[in-house]
Amino acid sequence: MLVVVLNGPINAGKTTTGKALAAIVPRAAFFDGDDHDAPDDAPLVARIEASMRRLEHLIATADGAVLVLATPLRHNDYQRLLRVSATRHADLRVVTLAPPVETAMSNRGSRQLRPHEILRTRQMYVEGYASREFSNLTIVDMATPRASAVQICHHFGLSPKL
Repeated sequence: MLVVVLNGPINAGKTTTGKALAAIVPRAAFFDGDDHDAPDDAPLVARIEASMRRLEHLIATADGAVLVLATPLRHNDYQRLLRVSATRHADLRVVTLAPPVETAMSNRGSRQLRPHEILRTRQMYVEGYASREFSNLTIVDMATPRASAVQICHHFGLSPKL
């Protein structure tokens, strides 16, 4: 099994690129790290922990060929996903989506950023979410989610359904 994690700051395109990737890779499934059981008003630390537990469970129980996950990764989050992937003998690959900060802080597509999301996006760039040392691929020039998905396929030797 291959686990592809799309990392990056808020509004970098993780979800849209992840959906596009899962749509063109045979036997792939997409899961968004934002879909977890913590309340929306829970502290950030609690939401991150709920997300990580869910993603670890998905990796541990997945039965497809490719699992595509969208979530911002800190180093310790990466280590957690790496450990659970190793127990499954799965390959973990990280793709960091790193558009210019001005692009990520703008309203793109149907997403309208709230003031706290704009602030957090800026913080995430400062904290290095757009430049992780554990990334296998960093994409800075993202024409479209589909184009990024095709680039990911080519980088990892996946055969996309085009």
